[in-house]
Amino acid sequence: MEFDQKTNKVLETLKKHAKKTQKRLQETPLNPIAVDGEQPISGYCIIDKVGSGGMGTVFKAQNVDTGELVAIKMLYPGHNNDPTILQQFINEGMMLINLKHPNILKGLDFGISKGFYFLAIELVEGESLISFIEKGFSFTEEHALRVALQVARALVYLEKRDIVHRDIKPANILLLGEKVKLCDLALAVETKNLEETESTCGTVEYISPEQAQGEKTLDSRSDVYSLGITCIHMISGKLPFEGDSGEEVMRRHIYEPINLNALGSFSPEVRKLLFGMTEKKQQDRLTATKVKEEIKTILRKRK
Repeated sequence: MEFDQKTNKVLETLKKHAKKTQKRLQETPLNPIAVDGEQPISGYCIIDKVGSGGMGTVFKAQNVDTGELVAIKMLYPGHNNDPTILQQFINEGMMLINLKHPNILKGLDFGISKGFYFLAIELVEGESLISFIEKGFSFTEEHALRVALQVARALVYLEKRDIVHRDIKPANILLLGEKVKLCDLALAVETKNLEETESTCGTVEYISPEQAQGEKTLDSRSDVYSLGITCIHMISGKLPFEGDSGEEVMRRHIYEPINLNALGSFSPEVRKLLFGMTEKKQQDRLTATKVKEEIKTILRKRK
């Protein structure tokens, strides 16, 4: 896979100071704190490790100039020469720095320091939606709709900028008390650039039928489908489609109707909303704007 033209320009800027350290970094452990016993990111003091994943490690840090506490997401050095992972990391950095919405995690700084690709984001105190679901937390319809409404607002914001998130799921939704933040824009893409992206991406349990089929006509309705599946998971504690393989789950998303009766009890108005969000055909599905208005109407009637 080759980098797209926009990413190449970013890479040229980010890499101009990194050539001298590239060989040394590739021979070091993945934990960036261990490199020469130094602070790896200029301008930030690493305080503690928050977590790690397949792409990198997240640290709690402090901006030495402003004193602001932030989260630093650092790419493993071993991924520096992986075109797919590096482009996703750079893509997320560019997206978060340029997007400003109360329901989207805020990007603060992005670049390369001492050979480490990093993204500084606002530090928030909360947990992912998936952690609540996995702990067996019981979401009422109203609570689930209030979460979904804030995600829908973020999707409307992205929709107006012709951006598709492509990975809406509970793991990428942060709950901060009554506040909700959408995060992880590594797979987000402007619709005009869809032809240049991989054929299939997303998380199979929540993937839209058109994503599962590798179509290039994605828009906000693709994210709405994933949000609909997320709502079902919140309210019922169950996923509508599971299987022995990712391929089987995707086939079910493409061809099999969702049986809400087998998953739990849903009120008529919420049932109608969920069916509208999870229509198999993209053109029949609700847009993010329509979902936002429908949820507001339901909540207004329940006051």
